[in-house]
Amino acid sequence: MLHFNFRAMAISMLSVWTTCILIGIPQEIQAADAAGTTQIAKWKDNKKAAFLLMFDDNTPTQLKNAIPELKKRNFIGTFYVIPAKAQFYTEPWKKEVPSSGMEYGNHTYTHSGAADAAKLDEEIRLANESIDKAYPDRKTPRLISWGQPGTPKGTWLVSKEQVKEALIKYNLVDRGPFVGAAIHLKTGKDMIAAVDKAITAGSAGYIVFHGVGGDWLAPALPDFLQLLDYLVSKQDQVWVTDHISSHKYETERDGAEVKVAEATNKQIKLALTCKIAPKMRALGGETYTNDKADPKLYDAPLTLITQVPASWQKCQITQGAQKMTATAANGSLQYSAIPNGEPITIQPATP
Repeated sequence: MLHFNFRAMAISMLSVWTTCILIGIPQEIQAADAAGTTQIAKWKDNKKAAFLLMFDDNTPTQLKNAIPELKKRNFIGTFYVIPAKAQFYTEPWKKEVPSSGMEYGNHTYTHSGAADAAKLDEEIRLANESIDKAYPDRKTPRLISWGQPGTPKGTWLVSKEQVKEALIKYNLVDRGPFVGAAIHLKTGKDMIAAVDKAITAGSAGYIVFHGVGGDWLAPALPDFLQLLDYLVSKQDQVWVTDHISSHKYETERDGAEVKVAEATNKQIKLALTCKIAPKMRALGGETYTNDKADPKLYDAPLTLITQVPASWQKCQITQGAQKMTATAANGSLQYSAIPNGEPITIQPATP
């Protein structure tokens, strides 16, 4: 008596049928089915995480130790300066540091507190004016990072709601709860763990420094260098940047959408749009949406990854007047584009 495995026969026949169909379709047309499919990278250059190095009070050892070591590694730091303290806010802070690529954050003008909303407004306004003066080529208004200063007891008398209103008025972005080196993270090993935590979470991690190898609340210089060297070793996974750059990218990414307008074997056309609704962090870990945010202040390019036909090895990407050439890898093309800008056109580059 013969026994037939009907299930096996059905699978075999389906396999043969599918193979026959695919043989009749050219490979380029099969690839074109996916052409134009686009992913918005979680972080710039498709890194897994972002990491921010923040420095409070423009201390002397930041000039002596931190900034030279950052520059050696092409890293950016965000420095929360106190313009009214002349003994610390010296000439290098006014010109040399800003021109080196470092970014400034608002830490109030005097770091002495705020008795009421009017005093808070004055402290923030004067600090912003000093920061804008340090970057004469920057357009204003623009987003500036905010780090609330730690002041003596009884000197910070404004409410969270008053702080929130002032931040919205002056286009400030709160960096979030204080996470300090030598306070919460005492060793190089502790700081490296913060980097690993950000990579695992796919988030923007950060550490706030005061002194570096001296002054006050300072980690030992070897621990600081251990952190920087670890970040160098993780540059394939971590985007080391300033607070505002990470905030812009995250906000735009969360509100972005890509639509395929055309996808043929000759060109791909995309529309990258973005609705700005920034989620702001506040002290205590609270978050709120700033529905008064000016979309014009969010102008950072996003990293896109678009599927192109396999035969397109080098591609030309055009968005308005901007043109660039990039190399695709296994039919995947990575490049940058501005949200809410002109349509994006991708074509195979001519030899």
